[in-house]
Amino acid sequence: MKTKFNGILTLLLALIVQMSFAQEKVISGTVSDETGPLPGVNVLIKGTTSGVETDFDGKYSIKAKTGDILVFSFVGMKTTEKTIGSSNTINLTMATDNVLDEVVVTALGQSRSERALAFAAPKVKSEELNAAQNDNAISALSGKVAGLKINSPSGNLGGSQRILIRGTNSVTGENQPLFVIDGIPMDNSNFNTEDTQRGAGGIDFGSTINDIDPNNIETVTVLKGAAAALYGSRASNGVILITTKTGKNSKKLGVSINSSITFSEVAILPKLQREYGGGSIISDADGGRNGFATQTINGTEYMLVAYDTDESWGPKYDPSLKVLHWDAFDQTSFPNDYLKPRAWVAPENDVDSFFKTGIATNNNITLTSATDKGNVLFSAGLQESTGIVPNTEVNRHFAKFSINQKLSDKLTAVSTINYVQTSGTRPVIGYDDNSVTQKFFQWGQRQLDYKRLQKYKNNDGTQRTWNRIAWNDARPNYSDNPYWTVNENLPTDNRTRVYGNASLSYQITDDLSVKGSIYADTYNFRNSERVAIGSQAQSQYLERTYDFKEYNYEFTANYKKDISNNFKLSALFGANKRNNTLNYRMNQTTGGLSVPNIYNMNNSLGLLVKDSDNSQKVVNSLFGSISLAFANQLFIDLTARNDWSSTLPEDNNSYFYPSASLAWVFNDILLPNVDWFNYGKLRLGWAQVGNDTNPYRIIRTLSLDDSFKGDGRVTVPSRLLNPNLKNETTTTWEVGAELSFLNRRVNLDVTYYNNETTDQIIPVDLSFGSGYGSQWINAGKMTNKGIEVQLGLKPIVSENFKWDIDLNFAKNENLLVELQDGLSSILLSDAPFQAQLAATVGNPYATIMGTDFIYDDQGNKVINSNGAYAATRDLVPLGNTNPDFTAGLRNSFKYKNFDLGVLIEMSKGGKYFSTTHQWGMYSGMLQATVDNNIREDGIVLPGVTGTVTYNDNGNSYTVTNTAPNTTRISAADYGAYHYGGNGTPDAQNVFDADFYKLREISLGYTFKGEFLKVFDKARLSLFGRNLYTWGLDYDGIDPETVSTGSGNIQGLEGGLQPSVRSFGMNLNLSF
Repeated sequence: MKTKFNGILTLLLALIVQMSFAQEKVISGTVSDETGPLPGVNVLIKGTTSGVETDFDGKYSIKAKTGDILVFSFVGMKTTEKTIGSSNTINLTMATDNVLDEVVVTALGQSRSERALAFAAPKVKSEELNAAQNDNAISALSGKVAGLKINSPSGNLGGSQRILIRGTNSVTGENQPLFVIDGIPMDNSNFNTEDTQRGAGGIDFGSTINDIDPNNIETVTVLKGAAAALYGSRASNGVILITTKTGKNSKKLGVSINSSITFSEVAILPKLQREYGGGSIISDADGGRNGFATQTINGTEYMLVAYDTDESWGPKYDPSLKVLHWDAFDQTSFPNDYLKPRAWVAPENDVDSFFKTGIATNNNITLTSATDKGNVLFSAGLQESTGIVPNTEVNRHFAKFSINQKLSDKLTAVSTINYVQTSGTRPVIGYDDNSVTQKFFQWGQRQLDYKRLQKYKNNDGTQRTWNRIAWNDARPNYSDNPYWTVNENLPTDNRTRVYGNASLSYQITDDLSVKGSIYADTYNFRNSERVAIGSQAQSQYLERTYDFKEYNYEFTANYKKDISNNFKLSALFGANKRNNTLNYRMNQTTGGLSVPNIYNMNNSLGLLVKDSDNSQKVVNSLFGSISLAFANQLFIDLTARNDWSSTLPEDNNSYFYPSASLAWVFNDILLPNVDWFNYGKLRLGWAQVGNDTNPYRIIRTLSLDDSFKGDGRVTVPSRLLNPNLKNETTTTWEVGAELSFLNRRVNLDVTYYNNETTDQIIPVDLSFGSGYGSQWINAGKMTNKGIEVQLGLKPIVSENFKWDIDLNFAKNENLLVELQDGLSSILLSDAPFQAQLAATVGNPYATIMGTDFIYDDQGNKVINSNGAYAATRDLVPLGNTNPDFTAGLRNSFKYKNFDLGVLIEMSKGGKYFSTTHQWGMYSGMLQATVDNNIREDGIVLPGVTGTVTYNDNGNSYTVTNTAPNTTRISAADYGAYHYGGNGTPDAQNVFDADFYKLREISLGYTFKGEFLKVFDKARLSLFGRNLYTWGLDYDGIDPETVSTGSGNIQGLEGGLQPSVRSFGMNLNLSF
């Protein structure tokens, strides 16, 4: 009986097992996102621990039963559940999740859940960054992050950017953020001279951060305030973290090709008049005829244009008048034009014909490979760009190699190396003899036909210019032929940069790991400038060389522990040693060059001018952080760093930077069952960060001086050393909130911040009795406070159509609260003429100083007895260069395989001073000098006459005995009175810097794999940048073109390079 029972039981169990196996089957499929197959997706049977990951091609295979639920999850994607039915195949296209749960790279490369962050850390992904294929990665951020202000003049080929996060903190120090690329602190020096930045002439060589290839960028994260404190003395202005692409999640072999072509054309030019020609009107009584001078040549009397002048107050155009133009006197070189009069008319080929269409090509190939032990990436790229100015170009070669390899279960090696080669031939800008645009719009003659100027050389190789000293003297008087300038006098530059990292990390336990890293950034920059023999300026040749090296040696220990289900701890401790060196050399000829077309120092007629500077800086640091998480709702971050800087005195070279921040995710507690409210987080942060100073401000050094009778000399600097100098300190606190509504279709992030920077490092003048001229001291306080708003909307979300709106807004209020007792202002720089830029107590930083209009009690402008505007006796604030607020609005549409993106950016507030307007009016070049028939009728300026009386202190005035102005002045006087040196207001040349821009637009189509079998992905797009600008105070100048450097000198326009609009096409292939 027992045997029978056992047999029946065995049969029953076998039947059950068989039935069980009969219900289980193999489910397979492919998981992808909108770009293609998605490797590394977790596929889990719900309610079990059984699961798999998708492979390199996004494929998976798992045993499960009918009715089981498969859970698909991946970082940054919405978790999706699928119930198993009769089919053995389940394919899935995952949708991007809301950014609230994304992983964000924060200070020192730590990866954190965005939910756990106690500070705002806005992130821009590569797709958004490169939507319009900007070859400058930093310029591509413009308008996309609240509180990040980027001035990037589009017309300066490969030019600089002025980058600020939450305003200006330091009066004389660095105000740009620290850039960190894959953990490598990157130098962002700008080698533009002070003259270049203040508009007085020079070359915009671009910021060195331009050396990064936009095609290699994965994400850009902006750290502000407490978020950046772990970087210590380099973080007072925030940090921009750039994470580049790796071979992670790649196929065994992946190939990506990106190719684009861009066309650029002039967008905005000052409006020039086309009614009157050059020179001045010569009366019949002075020997003139029809307003022209006359000259008898070979027995025939001719009317001649006064080509020795560079103004346009000459006769009105009249096609019946036949005159000898500038090119009618060169019988030997150009006999066909010799003594042949031509009509006096506006040029057929005006200034705009000089500029050409710039063409840029950008080609990149990336190879990736990955296994379960690691990954590798190699990429190479080439950017070739020609500018709108003839004969100008900038070319860049990129190469990158990165590897991440697991050497054992606990030991991992990571290394990246980047090589960048940049070469350029860039235009001279500003008020300079070799700045063609300065000559076009400030001084010149309006009848010039630029096609005729293209033949810029005589047969003997000498210059052929319009601005002749006399009809029988062909040498240039004030201006070279612009084609001579861009072919004979253009500067060149070359920069070779190598940067990279290498690290070893070891997992000691499941909770504790250590890492040792070396970060290196090195480059060599060389440039040369030349003025050819026969130019208007004296011939010369100049060479500069900069060699920069920075090495960071870093050790970190990370500890992560889940103390309980509701309490998590993460701690970091580290040490860093930073070593910077910069070597500078300059050689310049004097007295002119001896032999034409030979450019080296041996060709100098005079003694060489030489300069050199060698500097070194060392900073040692200890740092640490603790992050606590309670019930995944309350998060606390504490950081501390101590730096020891070699640039400060021994007693003051140690400075401590702490930060503390708190975040509370409150929706689960306060609003757990409110369907329309999905997420809520409050943030509070406090931090101290700061600046040290440049090398050798506390150590006496010797400087090279001019040689004496062939012997070299050195001099002692006139600045008194300060043994008590200490670091600047910025204390900041902020409060913010992140809110999400309506199934995360409305997302709001708001932050209010308050920054205070004390112990400013500033120069002060000393009495002559001290034997020194000045000294660096600690004094002064500057504040910044403001609000930042990021709003994300998803008005339409359907299977085939999506519409996203992203709005950012930032308002910053800057104020220089105090300087040293008795010191109310520090001169930062001055324009080439008249206006100054100053840091003035009681005003925002970078205030434009100049003479203003005088107003009566009713607000009327006061007119002098000569009919010109009256000006204040002293220089007064005319506005500052900082915007009141900035904003960006991006609309993104996606319909099936089509996508459309439109970005509008605005900046409201701020001022700039225009030298172009000042001299363009003075010389009769601009349209305003002919409007309303002013040349024939003159003008009566609106305003009142009156008596101006200053008080005893001279700082205020009263206006009495007013009457309407009735004095009529000529157009020439009206133009001349725009120059403040004639006793008239500089304020006539100060304009609002407001603008609205259609910054970017892109239209793309993504071809799916089933259409192009050989490719995993193919995308074709059309794009445009800076397509339209409106809202300008002066419609002849784009305010962004005023910026000609990354330093603190802004808002002084001396000779603009016109802004450009760009449009092009891009093709991206992956297989």
